[in-house]
This record gives sequence, structure tokens and C-alpha cells, in this order.
Amino acid sequence: MFFQKLGKFVVQYPLAIIAFWVIFAALAIALPPHWNDVTLDGDLAFLPKNMPSVEADDLFRRAFPQRQAKSQIVFAVSREDSTLTEEDLRFADRMASPLQNTQGIFLYRSAEQGTAEVDPTNEEGEDAGPIQYAMEAWEESALLDPRNWHPLWNMAFVCGQLGKSDEKEQYRQLAIALRPELTKETLELVPSEPFDWNQFDVLTRHTMVRGDMLASPDGHAVLVVVESRNEFMATDNIRVLQEATQYVEAWRKKADEEGLSHLEIGVTGNAAIGGEMLLAAKESIANTELYTILLVVLILLVIYRTPMMLTVPLLSIAVSFIISSWLVALLTQVHYLPGLEWVDFKVFKTSRIFIVVILFGAGTDFCLFLIGRYREELARCRDHQWAIAQALAGVGEALTASAMTTVVGLGMMFFADFEKYRNSGPAIGLCLLVTLFTCLTLAPAIMRFLGPLLFWPWGDSKQFVEKSRPVSTAWWEQISSWICRWPGMTLTVVVLLLGMVGFPSMWNRIRTGEAVEVSYDLFGDLDNDRMAKQTALRLREHFPLGESGPLTILAVNQSGQFGEREGRSIILDLSNTLFATSDDVEQVFTSEQPLGDKPAGFSFSGRGRQVMLLRNHRRTKEFFLAQEPKLRGEIALLRVIVDRNPFSNGAIELLGKIEHDLHAKIDTLPPPWNETKIFIQGTTPSIRDLRTVTQSDQKRIEFGVIVAVFFVLLVILRRPFVCAYMILSVLFSYYVTLGITEMFFRTVYADSYQALDWKVPLFLFVILAAIGQDYNVYLATRVFEEQKRLGPIQGLMRGITTTGGIITSCGLVMAGTFASMCMGTLLGVIEIGFALTVGVLLDTFVVRTIMLPCFLALMNRYAQSPEDDTIDA
Repeated sequence: MFFQKLGKFVVQYPLAIIAFWVIFAALAIALPPHWNDVTLDGDLAFLPKNMPSVEADDLFRRAFPQRQAKSQIVFAVSREDSTLTEEDLRFADRMASPLQNTQGIFLYRSAEQGTAEVDPTNEEGEDAGPIQYAMEAWEESALLDPRNWHPLWNMAFVCGQLGKSDEKEQYRQLAIALRPELTKETLELVPSEPFDWNQFDVLTRHTMVRGDMLASPDGHAVLVVVESRNEFMATDNIRVLQEATQYVEAWRKKADEEGLSHLEIGVTGNAAIGGEMLLAAKESIANTELYTILLVVLILLVIYRTPMMLTVPLLSIAVSFIISSWLVALLTQVHYLPGLEWVDFKVFKTSRIFIVVILFGAGTDFCLFLIGRYREELARCRDHQWAIAQALAGVGEALTASAMTTVVGLGMMFFADFEKYRNSGPAIGLCLLVTLFTCLTLAPAIMRFLGPLLFWPWGDSKQFVEKSRPVSTAWWEQISSWICRWPGMTLTVVVLLLGMVGFPSMWNRIRTGEAVEVSYDLFGDLDNDRMAKQTALRLREHFPLGESGPLTILAVNQSGQFGEREGRSIILDLSNTLFATSDDVEQVFTSEQPLGDKPAGFSFSGRGRQVMLLRNHRRTKEFFLAQEPKLRGEIALLRVIVDRNPFSNGAIELLGKIEHDLHAKIDTLPPPWNETKIFIQGTTPSIRDLRTVTQSDQKRIEFGVIVAVFFVLLVILRRPFVCAYMILSVLFSYYVTLGITEMFFRTVYADSYQALDWKVPLFLFVILAAIGQDYNVYLATRVFEEQKRLGPIQGLMRGITTTGGIITSCGLVMAGTFASMCMGTLLGVIEIGFALTVGVLLDTFVVRTIMLPCFLALMNRYAQSPEDDTIDA
């Protein structure tokens, strides 16, 4: 009744409806907030606050407030043919000199603005303000490259500002000796526009304490590290990566000019990797949007062969996309309203990929069903307005029902602990609701407004009806006849054939709780041709695998004696325990062993004397012992390098063993040291927590989706057995899809394949379980409608025949939009796109075409008496 009234309202006031949506879309474009201004990205930054790695990170920030670096840009200089020569090393130093000079400028400007965050004392215990640190940075820059006049000029400028005339002139003359034309120049900071990488520190092989970590043990590589305040996945890292890449290209050119072409120069580090991932995600989104639109246009042209008919779904979806994106962005600002501060809604850049494909896929499906029913009604009466109203009345309930299964399914992600899941599902569901509203109002209004133009180039409605049939009904009549004649045999054969592919996944789920093995290697998502990944892979040949993601172990004891004799002995004990845990523990850097060596007695060797000197060095204390006054002496830091990929399951297993051995050792210590607590920070602990929370979320979300979708189906169909079978059939296609996807990528990627991306099983399940029911609902509601007129068997055959072509067209559109995700550059997105494409095709051509009709036929057969059966067994 409601949709009959809505149909009459739409055909009566089409211009008002169109005007409403156009004005709404215009406001969404003009008014803030805009999508790109509020979207976030990354995975590890959105773990629950009670996870061990997050607690460790919070403790680290409190204990070492001066260590504000959150990511690193790593410049690498290496050669494969032999060890680096002295000339090669000097070239790397010269490459670091401008970076160190920039660090000095950054520190000085921070001092001017009063925003400097540096340590309160120098090694002599005297005040060492930010200007002193700036001078130290320039001195190091000048030592790294004696030909670089910039740091000398900057020191002359600062000395002039401080009233130190003699020192000012001394530095000025040194700079002029390198560049005579400076005689007539005014002193100022140079360069005037240095790199702005939000940097905190620059580390080279000459940096005390930490410099020893930057030269490879085999002598083939040396690193220059720029520590940045940017988060690992900060959007600004795209710009930083681009500028760092230009810097590398400039020095590659200099190396060629100086006859050092054998040097391999690159940039990596987690800031660069984060920038590469954001850039790849941006490219994936752009590619997905482009290919989604092209595929939808192409498929619609093939189906209807009427260009004007394309305007109905395309305009409707475009308007819904603009409005829904704005509404989602607006929700991120709700916490600013009084009384709603507790609302913490976030939206992520990669969510746009799913919003695009689901809106275009589902929106096109909605319009296809509306147009398909419109064609049927038009064939009966040839009245354009009446056909639109009747079409909307006929499909409105089915469209709403199918949309609600998807919205409710996606809404179950709200109950996840992982913020990215918790916010993404409802956001996509909201966008789909807006799309449903536009397809139920704007789409028929456009059809009503266009009138006869809708049928161009066919000229009139009669030719449109005759020439725009999606698929010949004869084919579907044969299929429906076959199914109604041999439902049991057909269903058994299909289940057995596909079951061979899906059974391993089902068995793994029963046996281990996980359908397939998944990988949390975020680094592996990137193409190998990206510089940051190329450089990182090259460095793995010269540094331990864990160098890029060391473990930071915080030992906490409230006695306050770390740094004193007894506490130093405990640190050595813990260090020995770590080395004894596994041969894969390569180095353990502590306040007692700042060079990472295994603890040993005092030695008069050069290495031994160096260790003794470094133990009391300011940088050693800054790096390994808590600097916050309230926590001083209570926290000691151990930096552990292991020879395992920090993203791998092997590294997670080693982390567990390290924790076990440390706790076992602590239990044997005398009071108060037996109360020492251990917190571990780093890539591997974060990946372990990500695995823990996502595995827990997946089980919770899967259960919620199954229950919620079942009850939605029950409300729609009011047939419990049919609803339960629909759920089971989609679950069956889910496991089959996982099996096909896993086999495909294992075959295509061969030796480089680790496992499916960790996001594949969850997104596949939620989207397939929700969207996969659409076609079942479309078919079932039409079958039940026809059975009221024609009886069980004839009604089933009529339902299959009338919906066969249109549902197939919808399935192809939906599969095509998901296939567009495979045009991206992130492997995880490609895997999700492939899996969803396969899953939708299975639902379209197997579940809806064969499995559900066979089940309905079997129900009819056992529900009616033999004499009522019009089809032979």
C-alpha cells in the first residue's frame, strides 16, 4: 500500500522530487566537512586502547617525552659487489649533511616560536636550550660535508643574533672561503625553504650511541635516518615521500657524475612505506571509481541498448554518492555538539572503495529491477505514467527488503572492537540507505520527467519493450523446467562438485576456528616496483630482517633503582635472557650494552673501551632510561633486533617466547625485582594485537550477521525453513569462494604467496552474506507472488522465468563493480575484489539459479499431494 502511494506521488510531482535531490546534492558539495578533510587511514593506530601494544606505546610516550619521533625516513646507500669504500662512506655523509642542516633550522625556528621539545640538560648538566642543539646540528652538518657552506652561514647568522660578534665573523669567513660570492650577501638562514618533514632528529653513522646501528654488519650498506613526528600513516607522508624521492634522484645523479654509479641509493622507513601505502590506496580508489563507472555504463548499454535509460541509474547513484559521502563526513563532527562528546565516529580513506563499488553495484541493481518491472507493466498497458507507478509498487518492497539485509549485515560491524571495522560497516550501510531512497524516488522521477525521450533511439515504448529484453525467456523456461523436474539430483550434483572446493575451508574452520590462513604483512600489500619497498628488500640482504621493526621492551620496577648498580645488573640479566631465547635474537641494545653486543666482562679492546665510554654518555641515558622525572629510575628500555620479518607469524611466535622467558627470569629474581613488569612496543606486538582483535571481531560479527540477516529475511518472507536455507546456501558459497580465491592467488603468485590478506575473510563474509541475499529475496518474493496466482509448480517456474534475466543482469553489474577493485595497486584490495567477484557470480549463477529453486521445488513436492503435481518426477 505504501509503495502504491509513493508511486502515485512520484509520477504526480517529478519536478519537485528532482529539485529536492539536486539542491541536496549541491549543498553537500558546497558545505563542509568534505570527505578528504576528515578521512583517516592506517590500521595499527586504531587498535583498542586496552591492547598490550597500545599500553606499551602510551607508557613509552610518558617515560620518554623527549622522544617525539613517530616514524622514520631512512635513506640507504649500499653496493652489492663489495663493501663500501671510504669514498662511498664520505658520499653517504655528504648526502646526510643537508638533512642535518635542515634539522638545525628546524630547531632554531622552534626555539623562536617557543615550540621546541628538547632535553633540559647536556652531558655536563648545564642548560642546553634548543639554540644550542641547533648549533650542534650545524656543526655536525659541517663535519659531514666540509664543502657545505650552509651550516657555517647559519651558525654565523645565529651568533650575530646572539651578539657573539667574534664567532659570527669566524663562521662567516669560513663560509666565504668555500663560496667567495657570499662577501656581499646578508646573513640569513639558508636554504630559506628547507625540507619540511616535521622532523625531530637526524641520525648518521657518526651519531653517538645510535650510530653503530646504522652500518650493516657486512659493511655493504649504511643508513641515514630522519626521525619524523608524523604518524606512520599520516596523509602528509605522501608529500614527504615525493620530496624524499626527489632528494634521492638528485643524489643518484651526483653519484653518476662523480664516478660512483655502483652505489645503490634509495629511501625507505615506515614513514616512506606509509606514504607508499597511502599513495597506492589513492590510486586504487581512483582506478576503482573509473572502472566501476565504465563497467556499469557498458553493461547497461548491452542490456538495454538505450543511452537515455543510462541516465536513470547513473544520475541517481551520482546524487546518492555525493550526499551519502557528505553525511558520513558530517557524522565525524557530531562529537562537537553539546552532550554528544562521547560519539567518536571516524571514516577511513579505503572505505571509499567499498562505498563506490557497493553503491554503484546495489544502486544499479535497484534501478534494473525498477526498469525491468516497468518494462513488464508497459507491455500490459502502454501507459508511461501508470507503468512507473505500478513498477514502483511492485518492486518497492523487494528493493527495501534486499537493501535492509545488506544494511543490517554491515551494521553488525558496529559491535567490533577494532575501530576500522566498527566505523566502516555502519558508514557503508548509511550510504546504501541513501542510495535506496534515491532509487525509490529520484530514479522513477527521472523516468517520468524524460517521458518519450527515455525510449530513444527506439522511438516508442512498444519497440523498447520488444528490443530491450535482457535475456531470452526461452532459456529460463528450460532451466525452470529442468529444476522442477529433477530438483534433488540437480541440487546434489551442484553441492558435491562445489563442495570439493569449499570443504577444505569448512574443515579448517571447524578444526582451527579459521577458514583460511591469513597474512598481516602490510608491507606485502605494496608492488615490488615502488622505491620504498625495493630499498627495504635490498636492505634485508645486509641487515637482520627485524631491523625495520625492532622490539622495544620496557622493564618497569617501582623501586627506582634502574641506572644504579643493582638495577644495571638486572638489565644485564634480562639482556642475557633475551640472547638465550633464540638464535634469531641478533642484538640487544641497553644502557649497559649500547652497541648491542652480548653482555661480557670489561675488556681493554677498542670495542670494550667504547662501550665503557658510551655507558655514561648523555645520549645513552636519553635513549635507554626514562627521562620523565616522575618515572626516572623506574623504567629501562631494551631495544631488540631479531632476524625475522616483523609482520610474520614466525615473529609473533618468537615474541611469545621472549615474553615467556622474560617472565620466567623475573620470577627468579629477588625482591623487589621479581615484581618487574614487561611492556613490549613495536611492529610485531602491534600486528599480534591486530590479529587478536580482528579474529575475535570476525567471530562476533559473523554470528551477528547470520542472526540479523535471518530475522530480516523472516520478517520479509515469514517462512523460517526458506530463510534458514538461504543463510546456509550463502554460507556454502562463502566457503567455496574462499577456496577458489586461495587457490587462485596461491597459483598466480607462486613462491611469493604467503596467505590471503587478513581483511579478505571478514569483508567477504559480511558483504556476501548481506548482498548475496538480495537475489534470493528478489527471486523468492516473486515466486511467492506468482504461486498465489498460478499454484506451487507453475508459480515457481513463472518466478524463475520472469526474474532470471533481470537477476542475471544485476549479478553481472554487481560482479563487474567488485571486479573493478582488481584494477587497484594494493594486493589486499585486489584479493578482496577478486573474492567478492567470484562470490557474487556464484550467488548469481549457482545459489539463485539452481540451489534456491531446487529447494523450493523440493518443498513444493513434499507439501502437495501427488495428484496436484503437474511436473513428473
